Amino acid sequence: MKHLIIYSHLNPASFTKAIVDEVEKKAKDKGEEVKIIDLYGEQFNPVLHMPDIEYMFMGKEMPVDIKKYQEMILWADHLTIVYPMWWAQMPAMLKGFIDRVFSHGFAFQLTENGPIGLLTGKTAHVYINTNTPTAIYEETLMNQAQIRVIEQGVFEFCGIKTATTFFGNVVSGTDALRKSYLESIK
Repeated sequence: MKHLIIYSHLNPASFTKAIVDEVEKKAKDKGEEVKIIDLYGEQFNPVLHMPDIEYMFMGKEMPVDIKKYQEMILWADHLTIVYPMWWAQMPAMLKGFIDRVFSHGFAFQLTENGPIGLLTGKTAHVYINTNTPTAIYEETLMNQAQIRVIEQGVFEFCGIKTATTFFGNVVSGTDALRKSYLESIK
């Protein structure tokens, strides 16, 4: 299987990166071919500009950086997306990546009968880290809001079958808690 890991965190020593390392290790142990997109490390430009709109809707030339990432997504059978939840949502870096890369004509098509996903046959697993205990996010339905946005609103909209895992209380929790999270990754 071809496995693409996409992650967004500015600190290369973060728990987000520890998850990436664990996912990569377990994928390689299963014989999977792995590629990684480190949005901060690659200095991805998350700002949607007019050339992005022009290639999506007006047939203009696609920006080179976007073409590279779209080819990586097409290459992959499975995507793993890892990020911290900041202010009840994904980091702006990842949101900009989704806006620019999972674009009209590549990830989905608008038709007179409604949108259709163009990335069918792919799967994804999303890992979201929070500093809030998971029980609080479950009680306030924040986890359900995230699932609705990331699974239904983004990846399943594009045809990708998706599952999401939350790791709560990451910063304030114990080393044992963080270790248990890493051990739970399959």
